[in-house]
Amino acid sequence: MSQTSRAALVIFAAAAVAGACNFLSSGTGQTTSNIANVAGAVACPALASGGDALGVKYTAKAELNAKVGAFVQAAKDLQRLAMQWDSEVTSACRRIGGDIGVNPAAMQPNQNSTASQAACGAVSARVQGMLKGGVKIEADYTPPKCDVDASARARCDGRCKVDVDPGEIVAQCTPAKLSGRCQGTCKGQCDGRCSGQCQGECAVKDAQGRCAGKCEGTCTGQCDATCHASCQGTWQAPKCEGRVTPPKVDADCKASCEASVKFSARCSQPKLSVKTSSEAQALGKLVASLSANLPVLIAAQVKLGREIGGEVQTLVRLGGELRGKLQGAGEQAIACVTAAASAVATASVSINVSFKASASVTGAVGASGKAG
Repeated sequence: MSQTSRAALVIFAAAAVAGACNFLSSGTGQTTSNIANVAGAVACPALASGGDALGVKYTAKAELNAKVGAFVQAAKDLQRLAMQWDSEVTSACRRIGGDIGVNPAAMQPNQNSTASQAACGAVSARVQGMLKGGVKIEADYTPPKCDVDASARARCDGRCKVDVDPGEIVAQCTPAKLSGRCQGTCKGQCDGRCSGQCQGECAVKDAQGRCAGKCEGTCTGQCDATCHASCQGTWQAPKCEGRVTPPKVDADCKASCEASVKFSARCSQPKLSVKTSSEAQALGKLVASLSANLPVLIAAQVKLGREIGGEVQTLVRLGGELRGKLQGAGEQAIACVTAAASAVATASVSINVSFKASASVTGAVGASGKAG
């Protein structure tokens, strides 16, 4: 492993440990994760770049390369989603708090809370205080609908189809049914120019009587086109007329693809109706603010809970399993899987925090969903 790669992994490992120990004690919940993100980018540039992580070469092993690329891309998409919803949930709660008179200082994070926890917790406490004495609020909503990008899924799944290894084709195919370009001596039919002995009809012969053209029969010598049956040397682009394991879709790779498209799915806004049993001015402001901002919190709950909860757990599992499949894969694959797995762990914590923060407010007003 190069000195640069070792240094990157040392920085990354330190940040990952810090993230695991200090994420929830960070004032905003972002400082530590930002350090981990920077360290991850040093160890694995594909994790931080704006490009397609699926197209990066991490290892010479084709099947493993597809696994790593899809996993890194899913980790990138999850990171982006976690940052997006942390910001949106925090902003929505702060807007509600500002509208109903919550002290701004009470919505600021401290050693024991993140930004979304602090803002939404203060709003939830204020709302519960306003609804004492029999005052009720009814907040009914039709849940948002999320649609995945079918073309994005197809592109990712396509990368997960791993072609049969050329060596596997040669090993599995009956020699008489094997063909391809031969780097060496062809002992079989030559579809191009045969330079050597032709047991059969030769289109052109040289001055010494050796075949120097197409051989309709068996060529024993160099063949500059497709050689059939036998090659003493290395096959290029071998094909088998018999049965060989066809291209397959790797299950781990496909699972990462499914996670990516779920993370990137577009969701409609929930339809919301807010009513109150009181017309007091303070509640009028609350109703207006909830009507404007509660859809964001509802969308966060649906997206972060129902829509992607299973995929997040799948990525956490894959991160652990992939690290056990990297023997001989090379330092780039190891660095990127390690960085992506840590990014998934950090993002999953952030998503859980955002989900619970939004639920604290929707629960305080008794928001309930109904079929669309």
